Amino acid sequence: MIWLLTLFGCGEEHSLSNQIDTSNMVEIATEDTTYRMGYPDLDPGPYNNHWKAYSKPQHEVTVSAFYLDKTEVTVEDYAEMLNDLVDYPSTLERLVNPLMPLEYDAEAGFTIKEGYDNRPMNYVSWYEAAAYCAHIGKRLPFEAEWELAAKGADIANPRNVPWDTPGWSCHKAVYYTNETLCAERPEPVGTHPDGDTPDGISDMAGNVSEWIFDWFAEYTEESQINPVGPDDGVYKILRGGGFRDSSDALRVNDRVLANPKSRSEGVGFRCAISSSALSNSSGDAQ
Repeated sequence: MIWLLTLFGCGEEHSLSNQIDTSNMVEIATEDTTYRMGYPDLDPGPYNNHWKAYSKPQHEVTVSAFYLDKTEVTVEDYAEMLNDLVDYPSTLERLVNPLMPLEYDAEAGFTIKEGYDNRPMNYVSWYEAAAYCAHIGKRLPFEAEWELAAKGADIANPRNVPWDTPGWSCHKAVYYTNETLCAERPEPVGTHPDGDTPDGISDMAGNVSEWIFDWFAEYTEESQINPVGPDDGVYKILRGGGFRDSSDALRVNDRVLANPKSRSEGVGFRCAISSSALSNSSGDAQ
């Protein structure tokens, strides 16, 4: 398949040949699925917890079938993409930052700093994350998709955290316990299976926060079908919390606003694709 990658702000288009690989993905909501997105209208408590402020009001959302990466995109994945683009220097200028756990040599191309191969790619802006997903024929997950995958569709008993078993611990997620960090940096993806969702998706809480496709907008009480956020805005959204975040940020309803140009050691991403895009005979990814 030929995918047309338009790199944000550079005004250039490059045709890249890729087949969509779903081997590391899980199909979520194999049919249109309705759930309650956001946090219930409950008293925020004595400390007026910030994570509830942007998560209300709870509202009904219907999401069509989609696939979501089982793991966060790794440094190895990202390096492979960059090495596909070595013939496009103007592209690389917009996709590489000195803070990234990568090195470049004119002969060897992009190589990975020792010990980072299977760790989540971090220090990526929203634009860089979106460009990576586009390169492989996918996209960043819509916010409603991400929350459904983390929370589940059980309206009567939604999950508060991605895993089914009760309690928080460093065996389930990489985060700040309010006493200590579970790890000094993001850990290799998929190494905390006790924190996987029932569908087998890893690290939706902790390790690195994940860029979401949508521009930020406050919730309303209106029901929605396949929302994708406003057409433009100031902030993009992060979900899931990172290795330096407390347990509040790991809750499935928590939303964090971030400048799409910003990057951090605690921010990464995973990709998604609509199921309909895979069955579309034209091969155009949504």
